[in-house]
Amino acid sequence: MKNFMKVGYIAALVISVGVFNSCTENFMHQNQPLETSLNYVYPLKDTAYGTYLAARVAHLRQDLNTAADYYIKSINLGADNQEIIGRAYVLLTSEGRIDEAAKYAKIAQEKGDKNNFIHFVIMTDEMQKKQYDEALANIQNVQDKIYQESILPLFEAWIYAGEGKQTEALQILEKLKKDKSLTSLYYMHSGMLNDYFDNAENAQKAFDTVVNNENLELSYRSLQIISNFYIRNGKKADAAALVKKYYDKNFQAKMLLDLYQNINNSNPDETLKLIDSPQKGEAEALFNIGTIFRGYHSDISQIFTSLALYLNPQHDVALIAMADLLENNQRYDEAIDEYAKISPQSPIYFMAQLKIASIYMLQEDNQQALLKLEELLKLYPDNYQILFNLGEVNRVIGRPKEAIRYYHKALRTVPEAAQQDWTVYYALGIAYERNGQWNKAEQALQKALEISNRHPFVLNYLGYGWLQHNENSNEALYMIFEAYRQNPEDGHIMDSLGWALYRMGKYEDSIKVLERAAEYLPGNAIVCDHLGDAYWQVGRKDEARFQWQHALILKEDAEELNKDIIRKKIDKGLPAPAIINFNEALLVERLKSLNITE
Repeated sequence: MKNFMKVGYIAALVISVGVFNSCTENFMHQNQPLETSLNYVYPLKDTAYGTYLAARVAHLRQDLNTAADYYIKSINLGADNQEIIGRAYVLLTSEGRIDEAAKYAKIAQEKGDKNNFIHFVIMTDEMQKKQYDEALANIQNVQDKIYQESILPLFEAWIYAGEGKQTEALQILEKLKKDKSLTSLYYMHSGMLNDYFDNAENAQKAFDTVVNNENLELSYRSLQIISNFYIRNGKKADAAALVKKYYDKNFQAKMLLDLYQNINNSNPDETLKLIDSPQKGEAEALFNIGTIFRGYHSDISQIFTSLALYLNPQHDVALIAMADLLENNQRYDEAIDEYAKISPQSPIYFMAQLKIASIYMLQEDNQQALLKLEELLKLYPDNYQILFNLGEVNRVIGRPKEAIRYYHKALRTVPEAAQQDWTVYYALGIAYERNGQWNKAEQALQKALEISNRHPFVLNYLGYGWLQHNENSNEALYMIFEAYRQNPEDGHIMDSLGWALYRMGKYEDSIKVLERAAEYLPGNAIVCDHLGDAYWQVGRKDEARFQWQHALILKEDAEELNKDIIRKKIDKGLPAPAIINFNEALLVERLKSLNITE
């Protein structure tokens, strides 16, 4: 069977990594069974227990804002134990409701909650309200030594900055230099602090250290901040050169191109500081910590990102990060809302809009995806990714001619770095095949095979296509075997292998493979049809008819079926097929190596 790869736009932010430990419990994604439902809870909704159960159900369903509301209601109705209050302030924080979170964090603190995370919530709220003395006292109450020696100096430095204590801010930040994994953070925040205090010379030294030391990580956000400083301090050309260096290495990262163009179009006299307040500096610290957690604890990453956005709602990279976290948790509508907050003036705007279209594609809301992509195409008429995605949507909705047109347009605008992107040729081959142009499909698939280093999807698709067209049987078999050898757990490739064995007359071997494919793809109409054919040839006629009948009602790959032929098979059965020509000795040898026969 042909396996289709849904190729979506992947936006990868270059982020810093480090080692950081947390005592925060994972309250956000609860997976314990709950023997109740909201329908059962609603009669009890005005009781502490009923609202607690409603909160738990909403929590399980990932409706976190509703869960937080119910936890709060249960607290107000008397269920004010430490665990419930803890869940309330953690969820409120993750959902960006920081002022409410701080209120319940303080209540939890009074009840003896010793979670270190509680101090970050309260500190952030106090920082927003410019209650710097209280914020400093709160963050200094964190007792864990790892916190004290690693990240607390970041937060303390910006609190001191809020109090106008330049010397103390820079001195406390020096503690970060003890940990080599935090060197990038030290120099970035040293630069930002010095820039905030108008110490341009010291800021320049710190930023130049980050730029010139290849051992230090430079994130996209760092590029934004450093280039902003360079522009304001008479080094616009240096800012452009810095960003262009990274753009030259990644032609597909349009956010780098847009940042580069924004720099070229900037007026130094009208360019404002990106980090112009202690609150925004603290937001950078919080976002940095959220980024560190991103790879291995998304819940904590979301919490710190929410805190960062509370202090700086215009932080475009944090908005993208939050949207991506929500998308990864399948909270698609909320992810779209976050992406939509990014200003058209931001160099990340294009990526955010394209991510919205990608979510529509993921949800199979193809009409919305088309509308969004066509809207974007008017703004960016020669953009490779938009054209490619338009090809994808049109192919999926059964408009292969339109898909072919967009794929060719994409190929005419392909950036140098994407010239070896085999996926567009693979998709083009699929579209040609769907449009009944097999010769052109072959050409595109062979090109994809060449530049993909014989990717199993391409091997499988081309090999299966040749079998269906009774062409190049030995080469087709070899390609399907090779695809299986590379990816033996792919259900579509299993189906192709089973069907290849069927076409060779190896019905018993075919059944073994097709039954396994059916376990991997239980809702696939093609697999059921193939398995029915194989059953029929060995005399298992009732099972064959069951599979064919099942194939008629399944939706996955149903467009590939001829239902009239299947109905005819159910009614009259299936004659023995013509066996394709193949090299028997070579087949036996390969079957042994694949270990698919007894």
